[in-house]
Amino acid sequence: MSRPHRFVGSAKLIAALTLASRVLGVVRENAYAQFFGASPLLSAFRIAFQIPNLARRLFGEGALTASFIPVFAQARADDGDVAARRLAGGVFTLLTAALLALLAFGEGVLLVIWAWQPEPHPAVSLTILLLPYMLLICLTAFFGGILNAEHRFAAPAIAPTILNVVLISAVWGGGKLLDLDTHAHMRLVAWAALFAGVLQLGLQWVWLRSCGFRLAVNFDWRSPGVRRIMLLMAPMLIGMSALQINTFFDSMIAFFCVPDGRGPAILGYSQYASNLPLGFSARRSRRPFSRCWPGTTRRRITSDLRSVEAGLRTSLFVSVPAGVGLILVAQPLVRLLFESELFTASDTDRVVLALRLYCLGIWSYAVQQMLVRAFHSMQNSRTPVRIAGTMVAVNFVLNLVLVHTRLWEAGVALATATTATAQALILAYKLHGQLIGMRWRRVAQSMIKCAIATGLMGVAVWIVGGHSPVGAVLPQGDLKELLGCVVVGAGVYLAATWALRMEEGAIILGRRKSLEEAVAD
Repeated sequence: MSRPHRFVGSAKLIAALTLASRVLGVVRENAYAQFFGASPLLSAFRIAFQIPNLARRLFGEGALTASFIPVFAQARADDGDVAARRLAGGVFTLLTAALLALLAFGEGVLLVIWAWQPEPHPAVSLTILLLPYMLLICLTAFFGGILNAEHRFAAPAIAPTILNVVLISAVWGGGKLLDLDTHAHMRLVAWAALFAGVLQLGLQWVWLRSCGFRLAVNFDWRSPGVRRIMLLMAPMLIGMSALQINTFFDSMIAFFCVPDGRGPAILGYSQYASNLPLGFSARRSRRPFSRCWPGTTRRRITSDLRSVEAGLRTSLFVSVPAGVGLILVAQPLVRLLFESELFTASDTDRVVLALRLYCLGIWSYAVQQMLVRAFHSMQNSRTPVRIAGTMVAVNFVLNLVLVHTRLWEAGVALATATTATAQALILAYKLHGQLIGMRWRRVAQSMIKCAIATGLMGVAVWIVGGHSPVGAVLPQGDLKELLGCVVVGAGVYLAATWALRMEEGAIILGRRKSLEEAVAD
């Protein structure tokens, strides 16, 4: 099979597995709502599970993978397979040693807290149990990065599906078949997460072996390749992970400051719902930006600029109406997905408020990664790092201020949306002064058209959803209302973008293959 056809097939497989993971994620969150509601015990589990997940996003899928893959590919191209395997082996031992040290330190601190507390909080015991998942999932992500560099995409893409299947089985099995009490039930779910981590790591390892890759384990941490990866990783760690760090602070501050102990549980549901549209965002550039723009040709620089333009426009085209649409359909969506005997109507109201406030920043979440990668492609990592560090500090202060208002955990969501918006705007402003030749006017024109189309969509959804004085147009019922709003909203938005002659709409309608073809005209 030719490389283009193999790439298209892999892209379809990844899309299918990602969709399956999203659907299973909905089932998982629904299972949490059915058996744990928005209880303080679920808050404890979310805190315990979020710590290894933050490590995964920082050291696994985030900065490490982004810095490792290009250096690994370059080592293979310049020095051959043996050198590339040795480089991967050195990074593997360094990552494992760092994670084991962090794991030992974390477990030691938690055990001291456990010993000093007469009745330890469930968050402490669950974190002690779940902290080893940090090692498993980070190594899983690292092996997945190697597989991606080897053009093997199935195993990394299926890993989240494994976790969701195991967690769903544990939640439903523990509640229906074993009839456990809530604390024993939650411990079963935590053990299931560890089991899923072992399965995920084992799958990546078996897949690596099956494709002929042999990891040359070594402790040569001073090699030029390993040092190069660490130098690339350090600025990316903050610049690309500010949102994940802010989200972690959200949960921790809600855990300590919301009086009824339900804050992290509420935020978890709202964060998941707000992330749904980001999983279906428009495709990014088909190739990465140049690693060193000053040394590239004018033709390549122009192409890279067009990739930045295409990425920004497609991100905004999807995220702006998604954010507005979620704000309008939040109530029926949350009722449909989560409301049950344990997840009450008052829980729905709290999740809806937090979700709507998170949605104010959806567009900024979508464009931040594109803007940060543009800075890194120009070998300017200091600017996004300074901005991200400042925004993390601002978000922390805003969290502490707003969580003590009547908004409670929703104030935390508002703080994150506000700082994410500020970060995106500052990044764009700084990038504006450095990307000479970038057609910012076209980006601005696309934003204006997108805003007009989104406004028309919002009015249509507001009317058919029963928020207008004329009352509900659609049949009553959460599912009917939600589907009707989505269909009407999508139809009005696409019709408006077609009338406004937006190239992004032409892609959705199949009239163009990619936005890069449009912006190149």
